[in-house]
Amino acid sequence: MMQPRLRPTGSRARGRATAGQRSLAVVHAAALYRPTPPVECDEDGYPFSDAKPMSEGDYHGDVLDYAKGALRARFAGHEVYASTDKFLFLEEGNRRAAVVPDVLVAFGPPSGPRQSYKHWEEGKAPDFVLEVLSADNWRNDIERKPALYAELGVREYWTFDPRGVRTDGDPPLEGWRIHRTGTRTPIAPSPSGDLRSDVLCLDLFASGRLLRFRDPATGEILPDHAESEAMRAAAESRADAAETQVIAVDERLVEEMAARQAAERRIEELERRLRGSESR
Repeated sequence: MMQPRLRPTGSRARGRATAGQRSLAVVHAAALYRPTPPVECDEDGYPFSDAKPMSEGDYHGDVLDYAKGALRARFAGHEVYASTDKFLFLEEGNRRAAVVPDVLVAFGPPSGPRQSYKHWEEGKAPDFVLEVLSADNWRNDIERKPALYAELGVREYWTFDPRGVRTDGDPPLEGWRIHRTGTRTPIAPSPSGDLRSDVLCLDLFASGRLLRFRDPATGEILPDHAESEAMRAAAESRADAAETQVIAVDERLVEEMAARQAAERRIEELERRLRGSESR
């Protein structure tokens, strides 16, 4: 079921810290992202790319590739922006006030490409954020970022630990619903072990080192890019086979019709001859 478009509520006031307001970048300075030079910036001077390699290599990359492809396909044609490894700027004019969520989804902003997600331009915070834990940053994702995302207005915060870098025995996939008060409620797993995202209207579950999304209405797992291509190729193959079958059926019908017409002409000819012999 498609998530309804959400209207921004007070987001622009959060986009620029003014007198009497707390600066998120100051309060949550320890959670901010520090770009690694060389850094690429847009025409307004905001970074959108740096030289830092993706943490944990394929352990991160495979999760992010699947999430971006599956979610964009899921919400194609709707005003939903889904992306991965994107600079999220908190305050206009403060180019250092940024975090880089591994996965973010925002309902309302258009789905076109961006160099970064600027909170004040989009008019709202992302609704869904997921961080993939790695050995060098998991404490920041667990201990510091949740409060920042809560104050920013994120509605759900998730973490996925594909390598088991935490040593406290927690499950690899965890999610929290964030309330307007800033408090968080853990999302309890279903009997099957899935966790339901009310924001995405999807179930999430860990499959080995991979994260997967499932449509609760159909039970179908959202395919990755390779699976989508395989499904597309299979659909095209079935369509070609069906077309070939239709053509064969049509040709057989044409042959049968021609045979019937030939038989009818022979019968008419025999009847004509019979009438002629009787007239003699």
